[in-house]
Amino acid sequence: MTKPTAVLVVIAAVFSVPGFAADTDSRQFVEMPPEARATLRAEMLDNQLALHSIISALAALNFTEAGDIAEKQLGISAMGNNRKLPQNARPGMYMPEEMHAIGRGSHVAASDFAKLAKAAKPADLPKLLTALQTMTGACIACHRSYRTQ
Repeated sequence: MTKPTAVLVVIAAVFSVPGFAADTDSRQFVEMPPEARATLRAEMLDNQLALHSIISALAALNFTEAGDIAEKQLGISAMGNNRKLPQNARPGMYMPEEMHAIGRGSHVAASDFAKLAKAAKPADLPKLLTALQTMTGACIACHRSYRTQ
C-alpha cells in the first residue's frame, strides 16, 4: 500500500469509530420534528458517502473526480436542497445560528477543496489532504457540538 493510500485509509477509519458513549453525551440538543430529523439524517448519510467517494478518488489520484464530488454533493452548489420541502421537514429552520454557521462553513470548505482538486497534480496530494481535513473538521465540530435525539 502506498503512503498516500495508507493515510486515506486511516482517515476513513477515524470517521467510522464512535467518539464517546451516549450516556456521557454533553452535546447541545436541537429539537426538531421527526420529519426534519429524518431529512437531516438522510443528508448526513449522503455526506458520509460523498466523503468516502472523495477519499476513494484521492487514493486513485483522480483529483478532478474528487473535486466534482465535493462541489456537487457537499459544496456551495449543494446548499438549499431542502428549500422545496414542507417546513416541518426542513432541519435548517430548527438549528441554532452557530450550527448553521458550521454548516455554511462546511459547504465553503468543500467548494475550496473542489477548486484545489480540479487543478491539482499528484505532488499536490498533501495540500488536498489539508483541505480535506478542513472539510472534515467542520463535520467534527458540528457532530461534537449538536445532537437531535
